[in-house]
Amino acid sequence: MSGKTSLRIVESLEKARIEGDWASVSQYAEQLPREYQVLRFVSLGECLLEQRDRHVTERGGGERSNSLQSLHLARDYISKALRTKNERDSQHYKEAILLQAKTCYIQGKFQECVDTFSRVNMDSMRKESLSFNVTKALADAYVYKGMSLEYLNTAYGSSTSSQEVISEVIRCYEAAGDIGLELLNSISKSTLKLTISGVLEIALIRSVLLQLSHGLIDDGINRLRKIFQLSDIQGSEQLRLSLALTLGEVLMQGIPEMNWTPTVQSRDTVTACDTLTKRGRNTPTQKKYESVFCPCNRVEETLLTLLISQALLYKEGIVSFHDEDKSEHLKTRKQVHRLLNMLVLLMTKYHKFRYLSDMLERLLKFSHDDHHICVQFGLALVSSNQHVRGAAVLEKCLSRRKDVAVALVLAKTYINKLNRFEDAIKLCDDYLGHSSTNSIFNSRLYLLKGVAEGAMCRSIRLTLKNQQYSKSSISSLFQAYSLNSQCPQVLYHLSLRLAIMGEIKKSIRFTRKVLENPCISSMVDCSHLLVLVLSAQKRYEEALDMTMLTLLNYPDNLNLLISKVSLEKLVNGNNKALLTCKEVLLPLLDKLSSVDVEDSAHLPYCDEWTGGKFQLSQWSDRISVNTTASYTGSNIGTIAGESISESVDSQVGGDQSNWGYQAEVWYTIADTFLSLGMIPDAQKCVDEIKSLFPLSHLVSYMSGRIQEQEGQQEEAEKQYINAVTLSPHHIPSLIALGKLQVEIDKPLLGEHNLTEATKLGVAEYEACHYLGKLYQQQGNHDKAAEYFMASLRFECSAPVRPYSVLKWTV
Repeated sequence: MSGKTSLRIVESLEKARIEGDWASVSQYAEQLPREYQVLRFVSLGECLLEQRDRHVTERGGGERSNSLQSLHLARDYISKALRTKNERDSQHYKEAILLQAKTCYIQGKFQECVDTFSRVNMDSMRKESLSFNVTKALADAYVYKGMSLEYLNTAYGSSTSSQEVISEVIRCYEAAGDIGLELLNSISKSTLKLTISGVLEIALIRSVLLQLSHGLIDDGINRLRKIFQLSDIQGSEQLRLSLALTLGEVLMQGIPEMNWTPTVQSRDTVTACDTLTKRGRNTPTQKKYESVFCPCNRVEETLLTLLISQALLYKEGIVSFHDEDKSEHLKTRKQVHRLLNMLVLLMTKYHKFRYLSDMLERLLKFSHDDHHICVQFGLALVSSNQHVRGAAVLEKCLSRRKDVAVALVLAKTYINKLNRFEDAIKLCDDYLGHSSTNSIFNSRLYLLKGVAEGAMCRSIRLTLKNQQYSKSSISSLFQAYSLNSQCPQVLYHLSLRLAIMGEIKKSIRFTRKVLENPCISSMVDCSHLLVLVLSAQKRYEEALDMTMLTLLNYPDNLNLLISKVSLEKLVNGNNKALLTCKEVLLPLLDKLSSVDVEDSAHLPYCDEWTGGKFQLSQWSDRISVNTTASYTGSNIGTIAGESISESVDSQVGGDQSNWGYQAEVWYTIADTFLSLGMIPDAQKCVDEIKSLFPLSHLVSYMSGRIQEQEGQQEEAEKQYINAVTLSPHHIPSLIALGKLQVEIDKPLLGEHNLTEATKLGVAEYEACHYLGKLYQQQGNHDKAAEYFMASLRFECSAPVRPYSVLKWTV
């Protein structure tokens, strides 16, 4: 064989080894002449080892007999190369020693592996001009030496030498990583294809983890940052993805905010790894940036790292579900899970659910059938106020796998956001039949079922069905109480349902039991419930004292302040109530001036502020062009000692979600003015409501009251009719219309409207009272006595405000 032919075969062999074409490596190695005997044996041995590794990776272990046979045959080839005495100083002879050490590691002979590495000076080899494949073998050798030392230190190491061994292990991993990255950098300039080996990933990531676990946090993080500053290298995307995920985990779990240091850009900062690599030729090349974005805190760097991970995953992730891509697809799914968990932890902490849902939706393409990812996607949609989509996703998750925790979230969404009460009841019944559900989950299911059935009582106007749902609701809530008697939510909703049913003494007992726990989150709701049930017992002074005590802790709760106005009217008179109206108005102005309109997650009817009472649907489904409250009445300023009209300017308008707050406040003030006979000021308050909701039934109702007080009964009747037309189920409008029609000698129409009011609200004592007066005038004393007795019975347990103003959601 001529010299040119031999050189051509050697070049083809080296190229095949670089690209991992092991079938061609075996063919070229057999064609080598005798003078290349060491290279021939080394190539055949390496070919068998690499084919064995690939077979084990793809088959998850493969057949043990075939694996051992390939390993022994590879060791025989390497031993033949080492028995060649004439080329002991050649590169391929040293490469054979490194491969022999690798076979020792594969066989679990870690001490023999370390001893074999001691036969060659690996640090001096780094300074030599080595071929590409020998350099690659040297990088792998550093990794195997580091792993062997780490295992021996864990199994047999002493406390005195442990730190020195760990330092040596870290040095080996860093050396292997630097050599491997330089190889990738050099090969990217050619047409050859080289992929990252798992060994190099171990070297780069394991060194950082060891540094972190031994307190070298800054060194580990700076090491990861340094790798990210390398120029883009063909074939390194999977490596960069692994490093990005690792850096994200380190930043989120490894260091607190106070210990975070910014990215090092100064040349004066030199690590031990930098000093070591500068002695040799294998130093990674860093990318030169004219301007680099430097995160100013740990959260920014974490988010940037996760976004880089996401971009790399979109580019390199395997979407295919075919059998030949199964191993790569499983690897991608594991990376998706790592990225998903970090995104969820980070985004939920800062309430960025909209961004989180968008990211999860894009990640679903890699594992659309993954239950964990689908559940997180559904939760993100619900949290970002996309309730319909979120419920649909959670329903799909439950159709694939029964999960009581997901069912609880879905039922809560049905009740609180979608008003799908029947679906919530059916879902709770389905999971209550499972024997595997524990008592805590059963208690929550009964609670949700009871709340949904109570909500059905409000939405259904048929008396018989209303009673059925009411009994079923109280039964479900007592079941929840029997399973978990200390749950504040169970106690609160049970107390609320008992109060609605007229069981005032029982309601007070359960409410006080809730208030015995000072750490509950629903303290203001329970206190407000106690205020209303005390007022139902006509203990107005105690209720007012309880209101004042609660306002010391919750001074800005509008719902509680409005209840205080109603109690002040009964205890201290209307003038004192008007002073309290100022206390109602000022917190509203403060809240609306400080709220961030762009942060929509916290605007709509914040429960901690209002108790969930004020909703736009209560006023009108229509919106107005004018959203600015501009009341200029001076009477409140005269009575209170200072004018508050100057504070009510255009800043109060703005976002539509604030209108319900404003309308409720103006409604309360207008009602107080009417009680004092201050009709012009009441009209101005109604005008402010009209500027927000011009077609609201409450605007017509208040206008009718004003005109009735002015003596314009016909105009008042028209306004009441408008109110009933806009909202046929508004009981105060029906009562006012019926009472007025009786007074203007329209008894049939008045009787009809008052009777409708009693059907809609069984405990409406005012409607019963006016019906009794009507029948008394007509000489029907039996019916009059019946309605008067009903009015007295209902009035004895009627609170100062209806229980519907309280929070009823879960």
